[in-house]
Amino acid sequence: HNIIMLKQFCVSVIVPFYNAESHIKTCLDALLKQDFTKPFEIIMVDDGSTDISRNIVKMHDFPDLRLYSLPSNSGPAAARNLGLKKAKGEYVFFLDVDDTITANILSTLYSIAKETACDLVMCDKKWIENSKNQRTNIFIYPEDQSFGISDLMEAMRKRFYDPISTVGLFTLTGRLIRRSIIRDNNILFEEELRYLEDETFTWDILAFVRSARYVRKQLYSYYVHPNVNSAVSKCFDRGFPVSYFKLAKSHIQNSLKQRGFSAQEIEKFG
Repeated sequence: HNIIMLKQFCVSVIVPFYNAESHIKTCLDALLKQDFTKPFEIIMVDDGSTDISRNIVKMHDFPDLRLYSLPSNSGPAAARNLGLKKAKGEYVFFLDVDDTITANILSTLYSIAKETACDLVMCDKKWIENSKNQRTNIFIYPEDQSFGISDLMEAMRKRFYDPISTVGLFTLTGRLIRRSIIRDNNILFEEELRYLEDETFTWDILAFVRSARYVRKQLYSYYVHPNVNSAVSKCFDRGFPVSYFKLAKSHIQNSLKQRGFSAQEIEKFG
């Protein structure tokens, strides 16, 4: 009997892209330069591009690089959902095509994830604007952190009145998330949302995370493009109906409920 061993990936990196020909080579190079020695896969999801982004991906020779395409431009939520459906890794890592990562981000985060058997491990980020890091010597926490369930609940409470918490547990990129949490609880991005879809997804995940870790290193660079229309500005041009906020609210309330918050708190925060 020939038993075909399914390759065990430690990490699935999911990168949605749309007309990204100016960024995509830099993004792929950063992934191919990873010093991570364990098997990982790169899942590129083309969200209906009309430029040559796809061809640039096809020119890259990496055995575990796969390219999937959506038939038409459907937004990052739909692209990430397709990536999740295809992912086989123990952990998933979301990367935005116009951001960059250090060569040791996967190895650093994965070794912490394994040592501590945690469900979520995140690093800190640079914010690059006009070629300068706006967060030089600015960190979310003064030192490495570990979060048990009560710490996570406290962070959830704080999210409602502490604006700095947006860079902490509630962002999507620059972290490893245990894939079984996503799979076993059927968590997906809300494809209707073109804004808040990443945060509603993280709320869904935080309902089930048992432990998380923060490493005080800026291994992920988020690029602020001041003159480029962001998803936020585009979605307000397109209109952002109140029903979307209600949809986001229902995710947050379900998460609080799952986590065991009191009915009063769920009502108040909602």
